[in-house]
Amino acid sequence: MRLSMARVKQSAGNAIDFNFDERINHIKVKRENVRFVEPVKVEGTLENLGNRIFEVRGLIRTAVEYPCFRCLKNTKVNFNLIFSIKFSDIPAISREDEVVAFSGEEIELRPYILEEILLNWPSQILCRPDCRGICPRCGADLNNVNCSCEDEDTDPRLAALKNFLKKD
Repeated sequence: MRLSMARVKQSAGNAIDFNFDERINHIKVKRENVRFVEPVKVEGTLENLGNRIFEVRGLIRTAVEYPCFRCLKNTKVNFNLIFSIKFSDIPAISREDEVVAFSGEEIELRPYILEEILLNWPSQILCRPDCRGICPRCGADLNNVNCSCEDEDTDPRLAALKNFLKKD
């Protein structure tokens, strides 16, 4: 995912459109291998904003497979992300300006695209909104079966609270 700066660097206001389609096998998220089930598609615009600052903005589309938070079933997660990243070939630009330094005549976008995916990673992935998860005793998938495990195991430290709401 390399963007050539040759045509855009010449003057402020210059812009080019780009479109990438790259197959990425997997990345690590929370120490787990995440498999991409669709290519990463990136389309957007590279624009010279002046003062040797360049903006890359566009849309990232892809899908990954990740275990459901409750039942551990592999679940497809779709990403449609709008992004904007500023670059500069001036080494003195500060990090406070949120501008990424680069050198040469090309910008390698791949690490920044993967970073955008990770920054927008859902905190909890569910196979469906009403996923019931797995039984903590027998491990049965509660979405498919009703297990016969008793739910009456009370923590002995809380046993006295059982009688709290009982009326005499």
